[in-house]
Amino acid sequence: MIKIMTAAERHTTHDDGIHSEFSFSFGDYTDPHNEHFGSLLAHNEYVLKPMEGFDRRFHHDLVIVHLVLEGKLTYEDDKGKFMELTPGTIHVVNTGSGVYHAENNASSSEDVRYLEMWFLPAEPGLEASHHQGDFTQAQRLNQMLPIIGSGDGERSLPQSLDVVMYSSILETGKELTYSLSEDRRMHVYVISGQVEISSEDGVFDISSGDAARIQRRHELTFQGNSSEGNSEVVIIDMP
Repeated sequence: MIKIMTAAERHTTHDDGIHSEFSFSFGDYTDPHNEHFGSLLAHNEYVLKPMEGFDRRFHHDLVIVHLVLEGKLTYEDDKGKFMELTPGTIHVVNTGSGVYHAENNASSSEDVRYLEMWFLPAEPGLEASHHQGDFTQAQRLNQMLPIIGSGDGERSLPQSLDVVMYSSILETGKELTYSLSEDRRMHVYVISGQVEISSEDGVFDISSGDAARIQRRHELTFQGNSSEGNSEVVIIDMP
């Protein structure tokens, strides 16, 4: 089954220099029919104006992913972590038993645009931990690059979460294929451009800000379909 959620269906807020787009119930936005998708609890896109951001707040037993699309995002927390995240960097924090954290735009002139995703951890109450990885456009061009994933290795998530996240930049007409297992789900999000998804369920065109929620076994083909350049997409395989 493939369900398309368009950019227009997201919940939009503007508050003190922060523009937010929520794909699921979040904060003051409540929709009992749209609370999560598998282990993915939140998929938010933010734009922070210069010198704006979020004050420290407390979270526990969440794995939070930051993926910067434009600008430079500053992350800091009560565990002594201070990071400046730029496009081509992914940051993962397993909040475990609890973390006070904040994200801000320290620039006086440029906006920051980024994705923040929340996942259920494999185990509650673990010690807080961080993971940071870097990748290039060349590594993602017409390829599904696993920017975080389960198991061991350079790109593994802290305290192994059963999720693999891919990033891809597709030239128009180029295709990628993927076999989704019967017991897995997939969340596909278009950052820019347009992507055509083909499977036994049909053909679906999704554009910037749109998402596809896919369940059960599928043989999938993703094709870049933009008339104005390349298309960038994030693909998450999860339980």
